[in-house]
Amino acid sequence: MGTKQSLYKAHKIKDDEFFTLFEDVSNEVSHYKEQLKGKRIICPCDWDESYNEEVVFKEEGFIGPSNLLDKGGTIKKIDIKASKKKIEKPLSLIKCNFVKFLVAHADAYGIKSISVSGYNPANGKGVKFQDVDYSKYDLVITNPPFSQFRDFIETMFKNKMDFLVVGPITAITYKEIFSHIKDNKMWLGYAKQLSGFRLADGTLVLSKNPEGSVPRACKWYTNLDVAYRHDKMILTENYSPEKYPKYDNYDGIEVSQTKKIPHNYTGTMGVPVTFLTKFNPDQFEIVKFRKGDDEKDLSVKGKYPFARILIKNRELNKNKK
Repeated sequence: MGTKQSLYKAHKIKDDEFFTLFEDVSNEVSHYKEQLKGKRIICPCDWDESYNEEVVFKEEGFIGPSNLLDKGGTIKKIDIKASKKKIEKPLSLIKCNFVKFLVAHADAYGIKSISVSGYNPANGKGVKFQDVDYSKYDLVITNPPFSQFRDFIETMFKNKMDFLVVGPITAITYKEIFSHIKDNKMWLGYAKQLSGFRLADGTLVLSKNPEGSVPRACKWYTNLDVAYRHDKMILTENYSPEKYPKYDNYDGIEVSQTKKIPHNYTGTMGVPVTFLTKFNPDQFEIVKFRKGDDEKDLSVKGKYPFARILIKNRELNKNKK
């Protein structure tokens, strides 16, 4: 492998070695208690060498490698009852916070089973998420390798899986991901942002460090139902051409803040990406992302605002018909 390729691979592995904090797993997953009931859950990208001491596994069978360069692996199914007895005291020793939370809440949530495939992109151990037989499971909960996030989401849709996963906030801008969001097939979870991550060497990386920079901004992505998608946004602003300038390269108006969406405008509006945390598909329609008719970034009087999502008020347009 050439030097440039080696450096690229090393960068990808480094970018993938961020581990989700327990508080973030707890804060998000607890919202889906009823939707986890009776589910066979798999965490296809999580591994922890200390599991063998703390968690009792049942073998689910060897998975062959997808190509000769990959190593095969065995998916481990956690024996919830046996494991709980073992980890009542040393629960804190389990490094994978997804497994820690799910095992701890398995009874209260009525979870049917928990499995891990253990794929580690750094060393190739475990079962790659592309090789999992998803017909054996109902729900995926994990923090997938960010360098493979597009492929991971496509694998979820290909296998018609329900999922709740962590991904980079920039994934919203990926053509494939935004297409699913636009088509109302996936959306954001509850948390505005994760509090931080832990690196493979144990270093804690906060999403906002003391200097104020954001080293790793992430979101939860899911196709499980979330409450805010049924909450109607209260709109109080009145439209006027002075308050809402038109774009230079698209027939639509600039709305600088989600809370400033006018209640009486039927045309297309450009809103911040944060709009997605309040998006009710019955109230609004997503038209497109970021680009004008010339396929260049939206501009107002020659200036470019931050990335915008173009939307329409579905209710107002329904009343027009």
